[in-house]
Parts: sequence; C-alpha cells; structure tokens
Amino acid sequence: MRGVLDIASALAQARTVGSFIDRGMEELATAVGGTLVSFNRVNLANTTASVALRPYQPEHETTIHGVARLLDEHPLYQWYNAQPDWSPVRISDVTPWEDFQRSSLLSELLRPAGASHGIAIMLLPPAGPEWVFFMVNRSDPDFTDDELRLCVQLQPALVALYLRLALSADSVESPTLALTRRERAVLCYLADGLTAEAIARRLPARPATVRKHLQNLYAKLGASDRLEAVVRGLDLGLLTAEDLSREFEWSVRFDWPRPVP
Repeated sequence: MRGVLDIASALAQARTVGSFIDRGMEELATAVGGTLVSFNRVNLANTTASVALRPYQPEHETTIHGVARLLDEHPLYQWYNAQPDWSPVRISDVTPWEDFQRSSLLSELLRPAGASHGIAIMLLPPAGPEWVFFMVNRSDPDFTDDELRLCVQLQPALVALYLRLALSADSVESPTLALTRRERAVLCYLADGLTAEAIARRLPARPATVRKHLQNLYAKLGASDRLEAVVRGLDLGLLTAEDLSREFEWSVRFDWPRPVP
C-alpha cells in the first residue's frame, strides 16, 4: 500500500481541478483497492449533481440514477446529515450490515454494479448545500481498518489540493471572448447532460460538427472530457448553477480509451 506522502506528492502535480479528479480516482483505486471510484459534486439546494466514474460501464447509468432517486436511504448520506464529523467512513461503520443487506439500494443498485462496500472521502464540509467527495467502492470483502485509516490520513491533503485548485481557477481570467457563440451553447448543453447527438438535434447541426465544436471547446478550456469541461466552465464563470439540469441529471464521464491524436 502506497504511503500518504507518495500519493499527495503525485496529486500535487495536478494543475487543474479536472486533472486532480482524474489522478485522484486513479490513486484511490490503487492505494485503497477500490474497483469503482467516483468523484461527486452534489448541490442539495437545487438538486443538481455531476459524477465521474472510473471505470465507467454503460450499465452504471442505471445505478447512478437509481442512487440519486434513493439518496435519502443511503447510509452515508444519512450519516453526514446527522452529525458534524465529516471524516471518511465505511458504509459498514454507520449501519448494521444485516439491515443494509435487506435494502433495495444494495440489492438492486450497488451490488450489481460491484459497489456493495464503500468509503466516502469528503472534500468540503457537508454542512453546506454542496457536497464534494470521492467515493471508493468494491464488492467483497469490505474495506479493512488499514484502508480506512489511509483514507483518513489522506483526507487533509485531498481537501487542501482541491481547494487550492478551485480557488486558483476562480482567479483565472475568463476565456469567454475566446469561445464562439456556438461553443458557449455547446458548453451549456454539456452542463445539461446532453450527448453530442442530442446537442446536434438541439442546435441543429450534424453530430460531426458538434464533435468538432467539442474538440475546440476542450482545447480552449484545457479539458480532456465533458466533466472537466463543465468543471472548468463553472470555475471560470462561464456556467452557473442555473445552467445545470434542474433534476438529478448526472454528467457521466464515458471512460473508454481516448483516441490518440
């Protein structure tokens, strides 16, 4: 198991929020033994959310929407809502495992996705309207005390690095004038969770044209995928909470191999 200083040193190389998210998921998967790792931003005030998964499989979309629908029943959601301690915890730390095994949340959603056991690592205190956190999941066995202890020791570094990048992004000059009107429209559609094909129908335009707009947009924002583009858009003031879907529409990052330039 890699040490906290080694992991923090690797993550400190990230220069954008998006790269921090990517590297964070990679490091947690390796260090903690997670087979499904996610980065989550949930705004409870306006019921919007975005999630990046690694690895992403098409069937995970059902799980994501199902968890959003049953969020009130999730033991970790109940735990962080009930008390001020926002240290990392396992699902099994906050609910009797025998009871959780009988829940539809586990049997219908988490277990089929290989996410029976989980550890949440908060990056912002959950007392506010926005929850930002990594979630590390796997099937069996449950996470060990040593794996949980590593998450607890790593949390301060993750919080500090995330806040540093988020605050530095706020101070960057907005590239609004560098984006064309069509690229700004595409960015807003991305924030609403639309695919390239759906965006093409809205504009209207050919899907190939939309993909070209996406390529240009990613280059200008320094992003490599839709989640990072939306995160950068929010950080730079190109998007606001009002631009995001009013439902629990999750911006799912499709994590298949990217084409080589």
